[in-house]
Amino acid sequence: MDIKRLQKLGLSRNEAKVYLALLESGESLAGRLSKKTQINRTTTYDALERLLEKGLISYSLQAGRKVFKPAAPQKIMENIQEQEKEAQEIIPQLNQLYAAKEQPQESRIHTGRKGIRSILQDILKCREYVAFGSSGKFLEIMKHDFIAFQKRKRELKIKSKVILNESSRKSESVQAAFTSFRFIPDTYTAPTTTFIYGDSIAIIVWAQIPIATVIKSKDAAKSYHSYFELLWKRAKK
Repeated sequence: MDIKRLQKLGLSRNEAKVYLALLESGESLAGRLSKKTQINRTTTYDALERLLEKGLISYSLQAGRKVFKPAAPQKIMENIQEQEKEAQEIIPQLNQLYAAKEQPQESRIHTGRKGIRSILQDILKCREYVAFGSSGKFLEIMKHDFIAFQKRKRELKIKSKVILNESSRKSESVQAAFTSFRFIPDTYTAPTTTFIYGDSIAIIVWAQIPIATVIKSKDAAKSYHSYFELLWKRAKK
């Protein structure tokens, strides 16, 4: 069993090791767990205490000693569902606090496919967006993420307008995209794509490891959008 997968579900590395050891043993003393997991005794007891708090283990007294037993793995899912319920209750209050304070301009750097994927998720929260720049690289580098993005756009009925260079008119990315396109001469081709969505601008450089700068500014987004509309009027259908 991959320890990291349990860590993603909220367990520390030591908690995951101890819990898996108990699942294999059925029940065990702390000392035996320490030897089995190769975790020192004090750290093992700390992990056991946290697992008890999470309801993932229990214990009984046998000859004056604590014998630990694992709870059914379903308990992990129950804990996650409880956390989700608590989050749903508190998020509206947090949103009120967030909205009450005017958000300043900010910029962020995203790298790699995972970073670009987070930008695409933000775009999907908007009802529409516009973009211009490099063609082909989006599909080439993001692969199935590009297809999933287009599919989700269609499902959510997100409107989009994109300006690409003329040579990309019959490209695979154009054929696969759920978007309105217009085209400009290849002379203006650039190795970047600029997305304008909501109050944000994302400028993505399609290198082997893509990198993007995201600027959140209502005024800047408005300015970029005006520039896009000027290009759109001059671009060919």
